Amino acid sequence: MTQATAQPRRHQATLALDARATLGECIRWDERQRLIYWVDIPGRQLHRYDPATGRDDAMPLAQEMGCFALAERGGFICGMRSGYARLDRFGGEFTSLASPDYDPARARFNDGRCDSAGRFWAGTMWEPRDRAGGIVYRLDADGRFGAQCNPVIIANGITFAPDGRSMTLADTTNHVLWAFDYDLVTGIPSSRRELRSYEPASGRPDGACVDAEGNVYVAIMAGGRVEKISPTGELLALIELPIPNITCCTFAGDDLRTLYITTARTRMTDAELAAHPYAGGLFVWRLPDGDAPGIIEPRYAG
Repeated sequence: MTQATAQPRRHQATLALDARATLGECIRWDERQRLIYWVDIPGRQLHRYDPATGRDDAMPLAQEMGCFALAERGGFICGMRSGYARLDRFGGEFTSLASPDYDPARARFNDGRCDSAGRFWAGTMWEPRDRAGGIVYRLDADGRFGAQCNPVIIANGITFAPDGRSMTLADTTNHVLWAFDYDLVTGIPSSRRELRSYEPASGRPDGACVDAEGNVYVAIMAGGRVEKISPTGELLALIELPIPNITCCTFAGDDLRTLYITTARTRMTDAELAAHPYAGGLFVWRLPDGDAPGIIEPRYAG
């Protein structure tokens, strides 16, 4: 892992929406509708936020949605507690799909996104947190799926470089963000290496996204920040928030230069919530001139 050779730049994010989500996650920009989608996992809601108006609509869910990706033919491919499902539209109907054989009483889907070939990668979290019982799966466009990568406790931080040649995966509970070589033709990762690790007191890597240069923006749970990390592991910048639990981020806007960030209230005491009243809110930060913009999120090809 390459260590930082200079002090990272520091920035401040501001509140966009006082959402008070229990656990905001999996935030994605829909460039076709110019809307942002995100989930409150334990709150069992899929949100649709309009940056132009500030309006946020919530769709109730019958079970936890851990992650989703937009689909080329419309709607969403989703990782639910019970497994894969297709949602035809916001506010619409779910169709259950063939799913991995795991015990939904002890595990659920947590983090996921598509590679540029349109495969949906999604990992589970092992809720007892006593062993690496979470698995990362790849769902192909034809509906076939299989276990990939290595077992984790909580799968997070799945990203793909713009050129499709590398991939990241965080195991949140073990405080590590890994990088892999990635074969876009076969959809197989290899050569796992540590991109960045964290001392327990400094926070844990959670959801992430990448910019057009392949830098990884990773949310730090219990760390109050988003880190911008180079493809070689150098810490380039810190986007700081006035609350501790930072969960995921995405680039949005027509120029992909606005970073939206989800946060959480989960596991905070009454005193902590009183000290951080905007915990669970949606935050925003505008990239400085000269920084690379984000990328359009690939859609599920199935």
